[in-house]
Amino acid sequence: MGGGVGEEEAANFLEPPRRFAVLTAGHAADYTTKTYGGYGPMFVKMLRDPGEIWDEILVVEGQFPSEEELDKYEGFVITGSRHDAHGHEEWIQKLCSLLQKLHERRRKLLGVCFGHQVLSRALGGKTGRAPVGWEVGLRDITPAPALLAKSYGVGLPPKIKILEVHQDQVLEMPPGAELLASSERTGIEMYSVGEHALAIQGHPEFFDDVVLDLLNNRLSEMMKEDDIKEAKASLSAARADQNVWQKLCKDFLKGQQRSQS
Repeated sequence: MGGGVGEEEAANFLEPPRRFAVLTAGHAADYTTKTYGGYGPMFVKMLRDPGEIWDEILVVEGQFPSEEELDKYEGFVITGSRHDAHGHEEWIQKLCSLLQKLHERRRKLLGVCFGHQVLSRALGGKTGRAPVGWEVGLRDITPAPALLAKSYGVGLPPKIKILEVHQDQVLEMPPGAELLASSERTGIEMYSVGEHALAIQGHPEFFDDVVLDLLNNRLSEMMKEDDIKEAKASLSAARADQNVWQKLCKDFLKGQQRSQS
């Protein structure tokens, strides 16, 4: 398990520090690792406030918190990954079991891309290849009335731009889930389960250069040339609403104290 970020700073606060964990489900490309430290550190930079402790747990490498350690954390973030959320690797099945346990305890869960999909699988939904194929580039998503009614969705604009990199989708939401947003090519862009679980298909933590690197390298032989050109054109046309996403994710994770197990 990775070390905490901000422990020395947190020690100066009178109140016990709030503690969160990033469950890192994939290895970032070389460029992203060298530039931003990888997927886990990107989320820490995006979400951490002064006085908090954030740990990175590399579930993709088989690292998992013990039963006793679960109670240390107020919330968990599940990252993206090049792996399939519907795959049968041992660590993915173990992650599903962990998410089920955290769901039962009503811990805050924020799933992004692979995290969005594997959370659906763990809680009884269905994931798989997207019928529309690869979805890469900048996209507009449309908030549903249910999102605007959430404490973390108040005041959102009618369209929100987000960077997308995926060929899988949530095909069916888990029982009891609520649809929060959709887009032209992805019907389930966001959903929630109760007030403790939020899932986002796009990448609020990504920057344009991360997506461009993926298009030029990892995805260059997986996608059609016309689709790559279209994806690059979308990046040149506008910018993601990163400040909107940062606030939404922070408000979700930290807006209410966790329920006690």
